[in-house]
Amino acid sequence: MTPRLSALAITALTAPLAAQAIPVPLANNFNGIVHAGESGIPDDPNGFRSISDRALDFTAGVPNDPLLAGYQVVTTAGTLDIVHLGNRNTVDNSSKPFDPVPNTNNLGIQPNWLPNPDQSGPQISVLQSPMPVGATTIATFLYQVSNGGGAFDVTFTFQNSPSFTATLTAGDWFGGTLPGTGQVDVGSPDNNLSLTEGRVDLSAFAGDNVTEITFSNASNVNAGYAIVACNFEYPPVPSGVIQIPLNYNFNGIVHAGESGQPDALTGYRSISDRGLDFTAGVPADPLLAPYSIVDAPGVLDIVHVGNRDTVNNSGQPFDLAPDNDDIGVTPSWLPNPDQTGPQVTVLSSPILLDGSSRASVLFQISNGGGSFDIELGFLAGPPVIATVTGSDWFGGTLPGTANVDSGLPGANLSLTERTINLFNEAGRTLTSISFQNRTNTNAGYAVVAMNVIGCGVCNNAATGAQTDLGGGTGPTLSSLSTTRLGCDLDWSVAGATPNGVGFFLLGLGSAPTPLSSFLPACTSGTVHIVNPSNLFAPLSPTGSATVNFNLPLAQFVCGVTFTAQFAELVPGNCFVSISNGLSLTIGN
Repeated sequence: MTPRLSALAITALTAPLAAQAIPVPLANNFNGIVHAGESGIPDDPNGFRSISDRALDFTAGVPNDPLLAGYQVVTTAGTLDIVHLGNRNTVDNSSKPFDPVPNTNNLGIQPNWLPNPDQSGPQISVLQSPMPVGATTIATFLYQVSNGGGAFDVTFTFQNSPSFTATLTAGDWFGGTLPGTGQVDVGSPDNNLSLTEGRVDLSAFAGDNVTEITFSNASNVNAGYAIVACNFEYPPVPSGVIQIPLNYNFNGIVHAGESGQPDALTGYRSISDRGLDFTAGVPADPLLAPYSIVDAPGVLDIVHVGNRDTVNNSGQPFDLAPDNDDIGVTPSWLPNPDQTGPQVTVLSSPILLDGSSRASVLFQISNGGGSFDIELGFLAGPPVIATVTGSDWFGGTLPGTANVDSGLPGANLSLTERTINLFNEAGRTLTSISFQNRTNTNAGYAVVAMNVIGCGVCNNAATGAQTDLGGGTGPTLSSLSTTRLGCDLDWSVAGATPNGVGFFLLGLGSAPTPLSSFLPACTSGTVHIVNPSNLFAPLSPTGSATVNFNLPLAQFVCGVTFTAQFAELVPGNCFVSISNGLSLTIGN
């Protein structure tokens, strides 16, 4: 439990509340997407150029893809359509420098719109209209990285606050579901490419405005980076983030002690020819932080959708007997290698969705990437089916392994995060989640973790309640909690000493006792928690503070009452001032 200043916890959004996503125009500096009429003319002085050797193919218009649907991307030929971070003359081991004069190859001359090929320095977008930040604001970006993927920084400049920098990552752009081109600046139809969506939580700066966005510090100097679009999202205040215990069916992440044992009957197996390397523990990566990731060897740690015996053109079928190579025998935890059918998780504690509900999922796809369906089942009514897409897992910033089931250190891999809005399903009870219908039958799909915003349902029909127990002698305690299972509990104090310090007193139930029983000089006040847990809390300049903690989605919590008070030291014989007691009983 950590205290938060109420100014950050409760600040109201000043932007239009009805808006879920507002497009933010960026200062594009490169014509790097092939639109109608731009292919086949590599030396057009005003035309398309690749940031490496290929590009997105929008000659038929922006594809009808669920990832693109929420963004505004440039649709006009002959215009700057991406923010490029890189240097085309040195990318890909300096193999694609612009030609000094037109010739008949697929490398173009330096275009008129590019005064300097070196765009590896900070690329700044000054926003024509500053973007307000509220208690739930998230900045989202669509981007891709060539030549193995990598990371880059996004810095937000505010009107009043110090600037804030976040790091976004992506795997190699090759593969996925979006049409792509090859032949460098010729832009001929070629293999599919992917886009990655990165999300940055700006809620800590609620009440301020973003005036500039800067892209810098590309980690892979051999790659080109293309930022295609940006949104600012203003979702409702989330009721609670529930980490879903998925029905894992595969041991597909290498943990400590699992490498170098390809035939261990209870050990690790790759979904194709490599895997994530968590032998040193789950990496401290901002993408992973909000999720519950399995961090133990010898257990099932992913939901696999695929068939290891046929993946990668049937290149790694399980051995019939141990033979000292990198391919293992069928493990004892895998009754059937064919896991291509729907892989279903039935929720032990159903989740009641509300106007803030979203689902987010972390996954990776081998052998070229692809898409798959996530089917969300409900207590009543039809399911919701969402299609999510991802690029090939190769590249990125997460440690990876190679050598199939030997799991030896290898190239970095990436994870893809996708978000499914469930605002329109408010009031419905989520009971199951199914992963199915992969589009790339040559690939293995690994779902690593999933979160859902919502609240649980108490099977014992306990009634939720918020009860003011009174007994205060000074400051006032209040709560924004819904008191529903699985949702955050919070208490906020107001009217305490500005810039002072105090303690939240937290405990179960209530046992009212006069304050004078502890301090005879105190003639008023009631203590409601006899043996509390004490949480130190610095107070804001207005004499306020907030404490919150995540309530587990566990049925044993239903009907339990949590009580809080706030206490601080003050001058006088009765040197303690306490707030009213406020209890929260968990229920429906």
